[in-house]
Amino acid sequence: MKKIIAATFLVLITGIITAQKGKVLEGKWKSLSNIERFDLEFDYSEVTVDDFETEEDYIQVKVKEKEEDEPGQGAVWKKKYFADREAHYEPKFIESFNKRGDWQAGKDFNDSDYILKVHTTLLYHGWNVGVMRKAARINAVIAVYKRGEDTPFFKVQYENVKGADAMGYDFAIHSRVAEGYAKLAKAFLKDVKKRA
Repeated sequence: MKKIIAATFLVLITGIITAQKGKVLEGKWKSLSNIERFDLEFDYSEVTVDDFETEEDYIQVKVKEKEEDEPGQGAVWKKKYFADREAHYEPKFIESFNKRGDWQAGKDFNDSDYILKVHTTLLYHGWNVGVMRKAARINAVIAVYKRGEDTPFFKVQYENVKGADAMGYDFAIHSRVAEGYAKLAKAFLKDVKKRA
C-alpha cells in the first residue's frame, strides 16, 4: 500500500512540475519588452531523442519494432511521427502562447517585424500505462530575430520542460509531448512578463 501511495504521489508531482527559468544565451529580456506580435517558426533540425545518439537511430528502432509487430506499420508510424509536429506540438504551443495576455504568435504573421524561432534540441516521449506514467520532456532554444536579419538579438534555453496531461489521459505520445510545448510557451511568457 505504501508503494502505491508513493507512486501516486510521484506521478502527481511529475505532472505539477513546470519548466525551469530560461537560461539567456544572448541578449537581454528587456529587448522583448515592446514586442507583442511574433511570426512563429519551428525548427527540429539536430533534435536528439533521450537514450539514443540521434533521432534517426530512434526512428530506425521504432520502425523496425512496428514492422516486426505488423508488416507495413513501420512506414505508417514514421509518417505519423513527423506529422505530430504540425498536427499537435505546434498548435499546442500557439494556443498556450496566445492565451497569456498581450502577446500573440502565429505561423502566418508575415506582417510582424519579429520572428520567434522554437528550436527543439531534445525529446523524451515519456510513457503512460494507466497506474504509472512518466512525463514527456523537451529541451528547446527560443530565439528572436528582427525580420530580414540572420542573427537573433535574443536567445534563451529551456531544459527539462515536462509534458503530461493533468488528468492522466495522455496515453498517446503526441498528447504528452504537446503538453510540453504548451508549458514551454507558458514558461517563456512568464519570464518575459517578469524580467522584460
